[in-house]
Amino acid sequence: MRSVSLFLASAAFGLARASWTDADVTVTVTATRTHSYCPVATITTCAAPSTIQSGSPESTTLNSADVGDAENAWASQWDAQKTNYIGPWNDWSVSASGAGVPISTASTGKPTGSTTASSTTGSYSSPPYGWNTTSTTGSATTTSSSTSVSGCPTYTPARNASDFCNSAADRSKWCGGQDITSNVYTNGFKTGRTVRYTLTIDNTTMSYDGTAPKVALTVNGQVPGPVIEANWGDMVEVTVINNLKDNATSIHWHGVRQEGTNDQDGVPGVTECAIAGDGGSRKYTWLASSYGTSWYHSHALAQYGDGVRGPIVIHGPATSNYDIDMGTVMLDDTFANAVGTQADLITHYGPGGSFNTLFNGKNINPVGPGGEAFQWTVTPCRKHLFRIINSSSQNMYVVGFDAHNMTVIAADFVPIVPYTTSTLNIGIGQRYEVIVEMNQPIGSYYVRAVIQTGCPSGGANSGLGTANAIMNYQGSRSTPITNTPITNVTAASCIDEPLASLVPFVPLGAGDSGQFSSSVETLPAGAVTQVQTSTDGLVYQWFINNGVMNVNYSRSTLEMLDSGVNSSTFSNPVILSQANVWVYFVIQNQFFASHPMHIHGHDVSVLGTGTGAWSSSLTNTLNFKNPMRRDTVMLQGSAGPGNPAGYTVIGFQTDNPGAWVMHCHILWHVDDGLALQFIERPEDIVKAGYTSKQTFKDECAALNTYAAANPQSVRTEGESGMKKRTTLEALDVSPNLYAGLKRHSSHSHKRYSGHHHAY
Repeated sequence: MRSVSLFLASAAFGLARASWTDADVTVTVTATRTHSYCPVATITTCAAPSTIQSGSPESTTLNSADVGDAENAWASQWDAQKTNYIGPWNDWSVSASGAGVPISTASTGKPTGSTTASSTTGSYSSPPYGWNTTSTTGSATTTSSSTSVSGCPTYTPARNASDFCNSAADRSKWCGGQDITSNVYTNGFKTGRTVRYTLTIDNTTMSYDGTAPKVALTVNGQVPGPVIEANWGDMVEVTVINNLKDNATSIHWHGVRQEGTNDQDGVPGVTECAIAGDGGSRKYTWLASSYGTSWYHSHALAQYGDGVRGPIVIHGPATSNYDIDMGTVMLDDTFANAVGTQADLITHYGPGGSFNTLFNGKNINPVGPGGEAFQWTVTPCRKHLFRIINSSSQNMYVVGFDAHNMTVIAADFVPIVPYTTSTLNIGIGQRYEVIVEMNQPIGSYYVRAVIQTGCPSGGANSGLGTANAIMNYQGSRSTPITNTPITNVTAASCIDEPLASLVPFVPLGAGDSGQFSSSVETLPAGAVTQVQTSTDGLVYQWFINNGVMNVNYSRSTLEMLDSGVNSSTFSNPVILSQANVWVYFVIQNQFFASHPMHIHGHDVSVLGTGTGAWSSSLTNTLNFKNPMRRDTVMLQGSAGPGNPAGYTVIGFQTDNPGAWVMHCHILWHVDDGLALQFIERPEDIVKAGYTSKQTFKDECAALNTYAAANPQSVRTEGESGMKKRTTLEALDVSPNLYAGLKRHSSHSHKRYSGHHHAY
């Protein structure tokens, strides 16, 4: 297997006086990472590391051979997937006839594009904590003897020359007078510096686990894409180049609140038109107003499932000390088909199982030889920070480090009071930062991601076998020691971390019960039905607030607001007109499947969750004092068909004018309509003048030109315009121009031998 890594030349940047009055800083650019940290009293130049740091996304095999025509195989394959997937969910499986055939195309296998970073008003020091070197070879097997560590002695963490904002002895501190007690929502902290990146999206094929190559949409030649790394308070500027021939695209910066920058949120048909294919580009600029771990991904079609995704790390203080930052752990799922094809099949025929779980783009083949496990090397008796991201299309996971406990210090972009656990529940879109102390006998241990079997998911790789990465103690020569704290019983659920465990470190209230009772609205969610269309056959649709999203690229929400159209014109809107008031919503599940709900533009306060129907008598169970704040929260399902589903109660202040989407992050559910948009303070949105910007106009003009060059463009009945899937795989998985939440193809019942463009 040939590994393709994107190496950047180390660059020397001139030093310029930043907005800081007390210091200059330096910049070091390294392979796929740009370390960007706070200013230092004395300029220090650090050499670039010789290897890609541990936990960074690994590019995997780019293959120049065609995936091949699956015309005669898809039906039996799909039946097998549904058997693996559905289990207790058979009552909503349907039969239907006819489906398109995925055909994937090859690529040169050469990475293109680059990741760069620079500063306009200064540059950055080397990292204040290391990204430990990793090994990426080997496979997982059985037990082996190991050298005993006779306890971890008390030690004083060393202060490294690069520890300027904080150190292993005290991670609560930060520079610019900030620390872990700072309120990121009100302090307006800015460093006055800008980091810049370029992300180039291409189409190719790739093998992640030694199986046959599949269609892959790469970011700078790799999946997952390179890390976007900055400091709390930095401006982040990212140029996105779309080299897909038959797809428009966008990039959403998951969890970034975009205060005053609604047009940078990356949702086509809502906050922008879309980035035209075949070389179109745009620049996104946003403030890193919070710190922690997140990810970026396409909000177009099913593109993120096929590779348009990557991690975000915003450095800042922490609620507990650690020695070594191991970087990001991205958990993704793969399928027997390309994800664009999978989405279209699920829309027409019901759910299907996943094939494998990837750690940072890698794993071994769960049903045969090939592939390799992702591996870390860790230091005995030291505390290691892992940044865990669930960026999968379908699966919720239980994560655990064999024989080791985790100290959880952050959820999404919110620092929390630390707590210890042996397993961690993580839904799609969620992130957790955990500290693991290496206090066990020297050896090698599995890091497991077990599919939560209570969710409508499943497949060949449950996680109890081979959905594992490997953690090697320095000095270990053993294969992983079999020690499995996660069992089928542990994973037989579909849940979030216990709400009582998630306590924000900076306490903030969320109004009171009186405000809640006078203004709460109920949003019914999760109802699923089948709709007969004249052009696309029988399709599933998922509802929230009694509707589905239906957007128009040529008339985005921001453009419609500028035109003064009335609220009935917007797709599935919730209009919030008052400024700086608390608004509350009970999201009531109407189906037994759980839904990881993601909210753009806000960290919402999660006041409570429960099973069964919400009633006002439950108001006294809600937490208004210091509820958990996060951007992705699980809407509970039930134990299976016929059992009562659950509810989630959220609240937020209307302090961020914008058109903000709220949607389920299961790709098939958002694909089939489970989304709405909060139109928050519409008059203030118009005053911001987003659509009068030349950059906004240029993007829309480029998209219109691109669409006009495709005369076969169509839009069929039942299309929402926010996501499009087709089984008609050609060059670009889902060849069309739509993005975001749901779209159906009129060609899904035809055999296909060419390209199809939909607009």
